[in-house]
Amino acid sequence: MAAGSAIQIPTRLPLLLTHESVLLPGSTMRTSVDSPRNMQLVRSRLLKGTSLRSTIIGVIPNTSDPTSDCDDLPNLHRIGTAALAVQVVGSNWPKPHYTLLVTGLCRFQILQLLKEKPYPVAEVQQLDRLEQFTHGHKSEEELGELSEQFYKYAVQLVEMLDMSVPAVAKLRRLLDNLPREALPDILTSIIRTTNQEKLQILDAVRLEERFKMTIPLLVRQIEGLKLLQKTRKSKQDDDKRVVAIRPNRRISHGSITEDEEEEEDHDDVVMLEKKIRTSSMSEQALKVCLKEIKRLKKMPQSMPEYALTRNYLELMVELPWNKSTKDRLEIRAARIVLDNDHYAMEKLKKRVLEYLAVRQLKNNLKGPILCFVGPPGVGKTSVGRSIAKTLGREFHRIALGGVCDQSDIRGHRRTYVGSMPGRIINGLKTVGVNNPVFLLDEVDKLAKSLQGDPAAALLEVLDPEQNHSFTDHYLNVAFDLSQVLFIATANTTATIPPALLDRMEVIQVPGYTQEEKIEIAHRHLIPKQLELHGLTPQQIQIPQVTTLGIITRYTREAGVRALDRKLGAICRAVAVKVAEGQHKETKPDRAEVGEGEDCKEHITEDAKPESISDTADLALPPEMPILIDFHALKDILGPPMYDMEVT
Repeated sequence: MAAGSAIQIPTRLPLLLTHESVLLPGSTMRTSVDSPRNMQLVRSRLLKGTSLRSTIIGVIPNTSDPTSDCDDLPNLHRIGTAALAVQVVGSNWPKPHYTLLVTGLCRFQILQLLKEKPYPVAEVQQLDRLEQFTHGHKSEEELGELSEQFYKYAVQLVEMLDMSVPAVAKLRRLLDNLPREALPDILTSIIRTTNQEKLQILDAVRLEERFKMTIPLLVRQIEGLKLLQKTRKSKQDDDKRVVAIRPNRRISHGSITEDEEEEEDHDDVVMLEKKIRTSSMSEQALKVCLKEIKRLKKMPQSMPEYALTRNYLELMVELPWNKSTKDRLEIRAARIVLDNDHYAMEKLKKRVLEYLAVRQLKNNLKGPILCFVGPPGVGKTSVGRSIAKTLGREFHRIALGGVCDQSDIRGHRRTYVGSMPGRIINGLKTVGVNNPVFLLDEVDKLAKSLQGDPAAALLEVLDPEQNHSFTDHYLNVAFDLSQVLFIATANTTATIPPALLDRMEVIQVPGYTQEEKIEIAHRHLIPKQLELHGLTPQQIQIPQVTTLGIITRYTREAGVRALDRKLGAICRAVAVKVAEGQHKETKPDRAEVGEGEDCKEHITEDAKPESISDTADLALPPEMPILIDFHALKDILGPPMYDMEVT
């Protein structure tokens, strides 16, 4: 080849026959090899060759390799591309084959076929003589005009694409750095063209022909992109018009373009950053959030970490860092509320009133850590709710029975899949204030496991000297829990670890006496059961003597849960009588009216009083109110379960 050329190839080249695609100089192509001669070429030449010269092969387009070695070679296409084999990958499924990655170097012409087996080898002549463009004085001006026109269309085409894509930006730089004579082949392999059009470009040996044939292809691609952008823009306008007309209705997923989705996500991130900067979180938390929001902006949405980081930032914004409710500190009003909600429990009421009195004298008092210990059913949980109502605070209950993982208290680290904050931080997010009343229910029933000891994790939460900087593993920043009023409940202190018990102020809640149970039943339980069963005091009457009989003969407990269930059974039995009595009263109105005398006789028969001793007959509506005595108790609840104690 002439000295001015920068590409030199061997004069004898092994030939790789392809049929499905066309390789142009300067482009890269991946092709599958499974025919006998092509397979032999890869095994003998590419895999066993040790020099760079052995990796240069000739790629012949528009020619199929015969499926058998015995078949003759078809007529070879006269123009081919000298290529460098960059990668060879072999596979045995579904049949033995190789996949080649080849890069085109220059054109060549077959002069003579030297051999056909085991793979074809030909004597070739290189055709891309680049010095013709430099020294061809006769056509220099004409080629210069074609080159400028081609470059103008190429730049216009690339600038219509998204320059933020790295591959597009790299292509734009290549247009300025590569020689103009190499651009037609490269752009033809990039734009949408058929194999026949690529074959015509390959056969165009003269540079002037390649420019003239490639320019119409570029113009066609530019017009297609313009039409696509116009269609997409009109579609976006239609979507915006739909949103303006129906702002409350969401557009279906199929009608939202990818650009719109990216813009919406970008707007959400900007809005999230604004919320972070305007929130009242601590300086350390703000520093961490700003660092995470910078990472979020650089992160692709397809990454799993994108959703995790965004959920973390949204939680940080929603937490009540500096939001609290104002306590109601009127002791007289608090005493009235506690007396109305609960009977007895004088020790508990006294402790709450003491806390309110100290809060009146000192505003920054840390929340006490109380632990109510007593038998089941004495009202430990309900009194915690009443305390929150008395103080005017939000109430949140956390059930700890059976919890055996410390992550339920401290949260999971964000390195785990499906990580989430602990129950303390979740509760603060739910109530929306930083000074709620937290009820840690059944703290004596915590368990241990391989995941840690949750009772040990509670040591930091329930320590007034440490919980002002409680660090959840998910947040990884300190949160102040000193204003939270923690109330724990337990049935016994025997199963509570000593270190945890030492951090709490234990208040014993004893069981109720019979007199207290009678008052509780008539103040709270009976009105509640009447409301649940749709009854009124004008329909049922339960004397205190009957209540005492239920307490002594049908229950044996420190609390009032069994008493509440027995009262519910009585209300259900009375509801049946009331409902059937109403049915009998309305039945004559729905019957067909016959002769007057027959109707009178029918009503007279229905109005006859039944025997009082026959308690099973419910034909007559019962007299109101229904009095519950010992006979009714025996009919409804059955024979007494316990004998009355003799003192």
